[in-house]
Amino acid sequence: MTVSLLSGSTPVILIVDDDEVMRMLMRQFLEGEGYVVVEAEDGQVALEKLAVQGFDLVILDIAMPGIDGPGVCEHIRSSMADPPPVLMVTALDDEKSIERSYGAGAVDYIRKPLRWPVLKNRIRYILGSHRAKQELELLSRNYEMILDAAANGICGVDDRGRISYINPAALKMLGYNNNEVKGVDCQQVFRLSLPGSEDFAEDCCPYFNQLDVKTTICFDEARMLRKDGTSFPVDFRSTPIRQGQRLIGGVLVFQDVTERQEAAELIRYMANHDPLTNLPNRNYFRRRLPQAISLAKRYGRLLCLLFIDLDRFKPINDQYGHGVGDIVLMQVAERLRSALRTSDSVCRLGGDEFVILLESTEALEGATLVAQKVIESLNEPIEAGDHICFIGASIGISVFPHDCQDAETMLRHADIAMYEAKKKGRNCWQLYTD
Repeated sequence: MTVSLLSGSTPVILIVDDDEVMRMLMRQFLEGEGYVVVEAEDGQVALEKLAVQGFDLVILDIAMPGIDGPGVCEHIRSSMADPPPVLMVTALDDEKSIERSYGAGAVDYIRKPLRWPVLKNRIRYILGSHRAKQELELLSRNYEMILDAAANGICGVDDRGRISYINPAALKMLGYNNNEVKGVDCQQVFRLSLPGSEDFAEDCCPYFNQLDVKTTICFDEARMLRKDGTSFPVDFRSTPIRQGQRLIGGVLVFQDVTERQEAAELIRYMANHDPLTNLPNRNYFRRRLPQAISLAKRYGRLLCLLFIDLDRFKPINDQYGHGVGDIVLMQVAERLRSALRTSDSVCRLGGDEFVILLESTEALEGATLVAQKVIESLNEPIEAGDHICFIGASIGISVFPHDCQDAETMLRHADIAMYEAKKKGRNCWQLYTD
């Protein structure tokens, strides 16, 4: 017995021929080659056997009474989800019969009288090819299942840039269904606004018109248009697939990075803002003050810094608790915001210390007016739960370029001036003086 080259179980072959002697000869030969053989004397019997049993190969005589070979073949192709390959055996040699056989779905034909070595090798080739095709289809289905389950958007395109595959994640992100995009030019579906640009480009897959592009093209934190015209941030990769020098397709992979951007923005915000008052914090102020001094120096402008320390705040914490104190601080923040112009900024340094940066003040009087406005605002009673609290503010003012030339000196002078205001009796402002 000849050992089969195929892995797995022994192939089962159905022989369909109205010639009993021919069926017997083929059975003897094929069983000698190690195959399992089932016979059918005509097309109708063959279809009945095919309905209840699976076969790895069907060998069909073309000319049979009733349903002939091509008729059986056509029925196999139309009624079976995974039809076996069909080999036609015929004494006919006319072009019409051969064309009809191939048209019905036969993979090959062989003439009678049979030459057994030829039949042997044809069968081995057909079975091997069919097994490889099945394995490839299974692998393809497995890959497609993996791609379908992926969280990233994945799209396959052919050599003309038309969409051949797109996974559910991509469809969901873009707002399309599969029928709307399958076979469509990818550049009609994928519209990108590249980093630093507001325009949504129509050439997100440039390798389709640039033959010299051979590598993956990456766009991080671009924006992509949805079907409804809205956009979302993405990391985008487009990779050409080449066979030698010939472009045969490409793969587009993209990831919605909205959550990542939101998380990064939240981290940046938290790093630069006070969580209680939502005012910019000391970290922000340390970067902002040198920038403001640089701009003031460039344009020859005054820059005024107000250092604010609350009066009578500690007794509120001591008497009513930190919960009430927090409410007071939040109210103070709101009042400080209300006292300023959009060009001015206020920060909480920590505890009950705040700073105000006046960047568009044309004269020193502007700073003193703001300081007085802040004092008057904070003199108003503050309702904190069941308590009415009264505070005030001592404010020190330093001015660039009059009394300082750098950020560190400016903050120190404002702090010194604030302590001078406290010495004067609190609830007042004081300009820095040498």
